Amino acid sequence: MGTAVLIVVLVAAVVFGVKSYMKKLSSGCCGTSVEKEKRIGARDSDETHYPYAYEITVEGMHCGNCATRLENAFHGQKEGMLARADVPHARVTLRAKEPVEEGRIRQIIALAGYRAIWVETAKKRRKSY
Repeated sequence: MGTAVLIVVLVAAVVFGVKSYMKKLSSGCCGTSVEKEKRIGARDSDETHYPYAYEITVEGMHCGNCATRLENAFHGQKEGMLARADVPHARVTLRAKEPVEEGRIRQIIALAGYRAIWVETAKKRRKSY
């Protein structure tokens, strides 16, 4: 009797685990809906129009939906910005038409639900503590 109960509990745990994993595969790690995050394109997609470049290491970006959400956060700003997220390296390359203060970059990322670890420009690289 005890063995049967244990087997039922183990089977239920396995079924729950498989269902959870399948949901994660179909919807992304951030628990978004089955539909992919809709991409908002930059107003100007020509990189040569953006003389200022920043490399940002982001904590919490794990899937394509995370990357799209971060890119959208920058593309939705009134300042001219073009962002490209790199999920495997947890980095965002940001290009801007005007200089952007590091605090502003960190704010945009935080409002999207992530954390900027490093913000790198041509001159320096700073770590967030």
